[in-house]
Order: sequence, then structure tokens, then C-alpha cells
Amino acid sequence: MDFIDKITGAKLSRRSFILASAAATASLSLAGCGSSLTQATADQAADKEGKWITAACWHNCGGRCLNKAYVVDGVVIRQKTDDTHPDSPDYPQQRACVRGRSQRQQVFGADRLKYPMKRKNWEPGGGKKELRGRDEWVRISWDEALDSIAGEIKRIKSEQGNRAFFADGGPAAKVLALYGGYVANWGTTSLGSWTYTPGPVGFSSSSGDSINDRLDMRNCDTVIMFNMNPAWSSAGNPVYHFLQVKKAGADFIAIDPFYNDSYGLLEADWIPTRPATDTALMIGVAHTLIVEDDPVKNPLIDWDFLKKYTIGFDADSMPPGTDAKDNFKDYVLGTYDGVPKNAEWAAEISGVAPDRIRYLARAMNKNKKVALLYAWSAGRTQNADNLPQMAMILGAMTGHMGKSGHMCGVSCHSGAANGGDTLVSPGKNGLPTVDNPVKDSINHTEMWRAIVDGKYNFTGNKKFLKGEMKDIDIRLIYHDNNARLQSADGMTKGIEAHRKVDLVVSHGQFLTTNAKYSDFVLPVTTEWEKIGGFLTGNREMLIMYSQITEPLYEAQSDEWIARELAKRLGVDASKAFPIDAKQQFFNQIAGSTVILPDGKTAAPLVTITAEDIAQWGVQGKPQQGQISLKEFQEKGLYQIERKPGDNYGYIAFKDFCDDPEANPRPSASGKLEFYSQV
Repeated sequence: MDFIDKITGAKLSRRSFILASAAATASLSLAGCGSSLTQATADQAADKEGKWITAACWHNCGGRCLNKAYVVDGVVIRQKTDDTHPDSPDYPQQRACVRGRSQRQQVFGADRLKYPMKRKNWEPGGGKKELRGRDEWVRISWDEALDSIAGEIKRIKSEQGNRAFFADGGPAAKVLALYGGYVANWGTTSLGSWTYTPGPVGFSSSSGDSINDRLDMRNCDTVIMFNMNPAWSSAGNPVYHFLQVKKAGADFIAIDPFYNDSYGLLEADWIPTRPATDTALMIGVAHTLIVEDDPVKNPLIDWDFLKKYTIGFDADSMPPGTDAKDNFKDYVLGTYDGVPKNAEWAAEISGVAPDRIRYLARAMNKNKKVALLYAWSAGRTQNADNLPQMAMILGAMTGHMGKSGHMCGVSCHSGAANGGDTLVSPGKNGLPTVDNPVKDSINHTEMWRAIVDGKYNFTGNKKFLKGEMKDIDIRLIYHDNNARLQSADGMTKGIEAHRKVDLVVSHGQFLTTNAKYSDFVLPVTTEWEKIGGFLTGNREMLIMYSQITEPLYEAQSDEWIARELAKRLGVDASKAFPIDAKQQFFNQIAGSTVILPDGKTAAPLVTITAEDIAQWGVQGKPQQGQISLKEFQEKGLYQIERKPGDNYGYIAFKDFCDDPEANPRPSASGKLEFYSQV
């Protein structure tokens, strides 16, 4: 008798029917209490009581919402989101989106990597390297996989040295560091030009310190959004916060090549642009501000702000020792090059009509309360280095910084629509830092080419020092905590690089692009299979998740793999992992802090008793906090309740504007730099 027959032929209560139906549609009815998946019947799901457990949501969207799984005998029957308190605009629930609600399809998906595999035509030295990405896979044991990988690592080191290892920086890379080091990699894939430009010009790349908090944003008259779509990219509450700003009376203007759901919800006045032309558009806006400003009849520019907090706007404010002709104002007006960067000039590049560019400039009027909000997305293009500087320039010219209802900065990821310091934070896990003896570090823009060509331009590790060409001969690519091949520039060249080296290893939950072009694929656990951890999203809350199921199939944690490799390489793993996963988790719990209602004092978050420590079987000390360990684990969420007028508000750049000498910006001058000598 199949499931449908059982339902139609049985007398079920409404509750039992719902449970049974959920089990059927889940099912996928997959039991994860052992090392493999088994069929769970409808009767089993319907007849037994389960338990709601806080589950991780590891999508890197910035939302980090509350996700709970209802588990019956190891079977995840259904999921739900935050119901820990009534929902309101000031004290919103941390509701999960469909991505979070789909996590069980990932954890229990049929395409999970189930056991270690090696490429059929691999052999020491690489074998038929050209078959990477096309070869067949052979199931092997963990011992064979780890022995083979460790053996190749030893061979490569003996022949080429540690500069032949290329790794991501996860747990296995820590072992390589203890084994003599590896060539690291770095880049700006997520933030683009927002990674390094803001610091030298005195600006910021983070929502945390560049925009005001969500309650203050309700004071804005106008919100101007550049290339943003929080409804998709920061699922959860951000777009809900923007909706409260609209309900408070603000108008929205959107500059973007695409019209999206966020703009539709907010009824934004959409100004479509050509992709990657934002800098030119903003220069055209600056031109309009300069030529149309009249301090008496049409005050667009905040001249007091420019004089007090910036350098390089005009000839009189250029730093000593520089050419006065290089000032921003004369560049925009075309004083010396004969090319005025006016609205017509910007229109030719951006595709935005000149009258719309002038309209945008006028909307930034210094006497209005305006939020100039930017996403990182526009910085992920070639030749966008000056984009964050131009974003800062528009805010500085109009004085929309350091005041209530005025702001200019990044609004995306976990800080979308809600700036300010983090109010609830997890503690550290207690693992030591492992130094990497090899100092080579290749930027993402050239890492694949470097492996193929055998040379690269060294500018420092996460720095832009004077370049130095270096020879490099990479023989091992080890992917242990990233998806470099599919997430960085130049996949075609990346495939060529993967087919050149002697050994490619990937940890994975699925057969990703990284894994397809590897020699060995090692199955790793998802967050649902780990003992627990923390999710940090918006500044007002902290989520503690717990284990939902035992590790499935033959999957192991990244740390377990690293420890096993260390044994085979003769490395002391305790130098990287002196404590186990449970102690690491407990350390984070014990070290969690919360800002008290005075808005200043940081205090322990979790109350821990001697009984808790004994029950967990860990090392620790009792402490008094704001919530008991048991309650925190059951709720899975600690959230600060916000109210207008509380002490948790935040005004970006206020300290700098109140006292620029005592609170300088990170630029060389300590000010906002229209002209930077860096």
C-alpha cells in the first residue's frame, strides 16, 4: 500500500494528516539520525511528538534569519521561522525567506556528496590531467583518499618546496601552514572597489559605520538608492525597514540598470542607467551642483561642510606640495582640459537624459534630509576604483553626513537599511591563529593566469604595495572552504590552471565546479550536521543554532579532515586545533556580549551555571548574563527591542563632524579627501 492509499484508507485526525502530508512532501521523508538516509513512513511521522530545533541558515545574503526545524526521530518534518515575539515595525520578527526554508532540500538532497571519490585516471603526478572535468569518478575509502593526498603533498614539497602549494585558508590550509606554508590568495570579489578605495579617501565600505540606524532613517525626506535590491540580496527585514521609511513620508529615487522588486515595493522613481557608468553619472551630478548652486537663491552645496571636513574640492583646499590645478572642482568644470563634465557629457556615457541628471542633483539639496545609499554591486566592475570616492564626494558636497535624517554610505548585506555598531555579538571560539611562513599571496584577478604562466605581480598580502614580478610554480590547488573556480574572475583560465597542476583537492557538499575539476573530492558536513554555532545578521540580534542531524553518509567536518591530514604529514594538529568542536561552541556562547540599555556598556549575554558546564562536559566558569543557556538554546534568538528615543540609535560620521581633530577619518589627512595622494 503506498502513501496515498494509506491516507485514503486510514482515519486520521487533522493534525495527523498535516504531519503525514508534511512528511510525504518532505520526503524525501528522510531520517538523518544515522550515517545514511532511510525511508520514514507517514505513520511514524504522524504518531510521534517531535521537537523544534533552531537550524542554521548559511546562505550568505546578510539576512541571517531565524530558521527552525521540526524533528521527529531524526526526520525533519517541516520548518518555520521566528515566532518568539509579536511582530511590529520597531521590534520585528527575524523572518526567514524561501532560501532559508529550502535548507532541508540541500541537507537531505539526493545530490549530496556521499563518500570520498577520486578521478579514475588520476595517478601520482596528475595522471591524465586533461581529463579533469570530464573523467569518471571512483568511490574510495577515507584512508585511501587521505593517504594519497598526504603522499602527494609530501612529494611536491620534497621536489618543489612549499611555494608549490596554493590554498584557500580554511582548516586544511592551517595544516599546510604548520607543514611549512602555502601560497595564499586574496581579492575584492564581493565588495569590488569598495574594498580598498574608501579607507585612503576617508570614507567607509561598511553599513555599520556609514549610514544611520533604521529608526533615524524614518526622518528622511528623500532616499536615493544606487544599484540596490535588498528584497533579493538581503532577504529578511531590510526591505521591511525601507517600507517603514516610505510610510513615514519619504520619497524614493532609484538609479540602476534594472527595475527590481525593491523599487516596485517602494514606488521608487527609477532612473535607468547603462551598467558600469555610475562614476560618470555622479560626476555629471556634481557638475550640476556646482553650476546651479546659489547660497541665497538655490543653496545646493553645503560650503561649511566642505571647508571644515574635506580637502581637494577646489584650488584653495588642495594639500601642501600638490598642483592646485588638480583639484576636483576644476576637473569637473573642465577648466584646464577644456571638457566640462556636465550633464550632457555624463548622458553620453550613462544613457541618462541630461534633465534627469539635473533632477537627481537637485534632489540632493543640502536643505533636505536625504539618504544617499549605495550597494557594493557597482564596484564589482573593471575600472571602478573611483566610484566609492565619488559616492563620498556627493554626500560631502551636500552635507548629508553626521546629522539625523542625513546619511551617505553603504547599505547592503547584513547592514542594509540599518547602520550602527553591533549590539549583540558571539564570543571567540578559542582557536589560535596559525602563521603562514610563505609570504606569497596572489590576487584573484591574476591567480589562474599566474598558475598557467608561472609568474605574478606581488603587491603584498591584501595590499597594493609597489609591484614586484615573481616566478611561481604551483603544483597543488587545495579548495577547503571556498568556491574560487566559480566565484572569481576568469573561469576558463581557471580550468586551464586546474588541468596544469599535479593535484587538485576539493571539500564539498555537492559536486560544484571546484569539485568537477579536482582529483579528489571529500564530502563535508553541512551546518545542520555540526554541533552548533552562531549567525550574525543585523546589529540587533544574535542567532544560536543547534545540530539537527548526525553527519550523513560518510561526510566529515573540514576540521576532522585537517586533523587526519596532519597525522599523515607528521604535523601537530593541536597547534591549530587544541580543543574540540563542542568546546569551541561553548567558548562562543560564554564569550557572547550584549550592549545594555544605556547604549554603552557591554555585558555577558548568557547566564551559565556550574550544572550547565557539567552537562556540556566542557571547561568554563559560571557567569551571570541576560538569558539562560537553556532558554537561548530553545529560542535560538536573542534580540534587542528597539524603541524611538532609546539609546541604541546611531548617526554615522557624527563623532567626526562633532570633533574632527579627536575623531579623524582613516585618510592621510584625517579628512574626507576629494584629492588623495595614496
